[in-house]
Amino acid sequence: MVAAGAAAIVLLLVIVAIVSAGGDSSSKPSPTDLGVPTTPENLGDRTNTDETDTDTTETTTAPSTTVTPPATGGATTTPTTPPPSGDGGGAATPTTPQDNSGGGAVAPPSP
Repeated sequence: MVAAGAAAIVLLLVIVAIVSAGGDSSSKPSPTDLGVPTTPENLGDRTNTDETDTDTTETTTAPSTTVTPPATGGATTTPTTPPPSGDGGGAATPTTPQDNSGGGAVAPPSP
């Protein structure tokens, strides 16, 4: 217990010695003294509320023209036919393997 008290006192002395040994007491130069630009004092001052004069010009709009849709009736449409099957581009119809060797997990039976 005496050793713990002595260790605490020594630790306290070491801390005091480190704190008191830090630097000299001379003043340090400010950024302005070193030539570093600083933010002006009036940065947020918005006392100058003069508005800029702007010119306005008169404009006229042209009248709109009504567009009528083409007449109905008599129009014919061309029926579309599905693409022929066989070789060529396009999407293929997926097929299921017949011999149960698809390699996937077996689906659970449906209820």
